Amino acid sequence: RSVRSGETIDFFMSHSWHDDGELKYEALVLLCSSFRAKHGRDPTFWLDKVCIDQDNIADGLKVLPINVMACKKMLVLCGPTY
Repeated sequence: RSVRSGETIDFFMSHSWHDDGELKYEALVLLCSSFRAKHGRDPTFWLDKVCIDQDNIADGLKVLPINVMACKKMLVLCGPTY
């Protein structure tokens, strides 16, 4: 979903598409559980696959620094191919 008015993006998520999806999912489940316990809500994420128009990736990459700076934190799911 899009960010609602007045809402911020909690995490810019960086990862390798080639790393184990199950391991990344498990890490996200733990993060979301901890975040929910602390903040009383689910976190918001910036995800490249859904936040960059996949038919016009070049334009999306031009504004990538702005998107990174708009997020509160950087989440790196670092695996063997990252």
